[in-house]
Amino acid sequence: MTVSSPHVVKAATEPDDSARFAELTLRLRTIWKALQADRAYAHTSVVVPSLSVDQEELAKVAGAAYYEERLLFSLIRLRNPGARVIYLTSQPIHPDIIDYYLQLLIGVPAGHARRRLMLMSVQDSSPSPLTQKILERPRVVNRLRNWVGDPQRAYMTCYNATALERRLAVQLDIPIYGVDPELLWLGTKSGSRKMFREADVALPDGQEDLHTREEIVDGLVAIRSRIPDLRRAVVKINEGFSGEGNALFSYPDEWTGDAAVDRPAVDRALNGLCWSH
Repeated sequence: MTVSSPHVVKAATEPDDSARFAELTLRLRTIWKALQADRAYAHTSVVVPSLSVDQEELAKVAGAAYYEERLLFSLIRLRNPGARVIYLTSQPIHPDIIDYYLQLLIGVPAGHARRRLMLMSVQDSSPSPLTQKILERPRVVNRLRNWVGDPQRAYMTCYNATALERRLAVQLDIPIYGVDPELLWLGTKSGSRKMFREADVALPDGQEDLHTREEIVDGLVAIRSRIPDLRRAVVKINEGFSGEGNALFSYPDEWTGDAAVDRPAVDRALNGLCWSH
């Protein structure tokens, strides 16, 4: 069962970018066709590994400051001799880490790949998403535009696409190689279950869109009523990440089948939930 939580990134206060973003997304088709036809196709990949999620929750994740390095695998695109990669971070990445990834490019001299790699750090370790830090620095955005060059041959890769990333993409005039933020709800626990059900894909019994403790209790009772032998259930926060927000619920040993009796017992058992971090 999935417990809904507030969207972790609020809608941008700028004018709505949806229409322009949709236009830019169509450009991806042209870029991908060109890459399939010519593996040496000259293009630029802008990597923005921003964790645009609830920063208070992110602070609970060990080593969160290094999560921006998780997209360094995208440097593999430098195997294409016509590819350029612009990689942004909050804090500088140690040169040895970059060298390690470049050495993995078999058949491509590290020096040649290095000349086509541009690293940019905003020198800001504050607890806010990298994309927000970039948007707050117009000079950084302008420098990025200059580095990108021809926007018809460029796209952006990000950790997750939210209103912030959409805003940056529109300012850079390039598409995002990722999901439209308008469809983010499909990737939530509840959204995924609804989509599976609509597509007639088998999925475990459960409940979605639970917002209160009372709704969680009602959901657990309802599931047990459908599966009398059930002993445990998993409660998931709708927008949890990094393995966070999952809890194993054990049903009370005594079960009468009478919701009026069992419901208070389930409510008490909720106090023993231990959320994963």
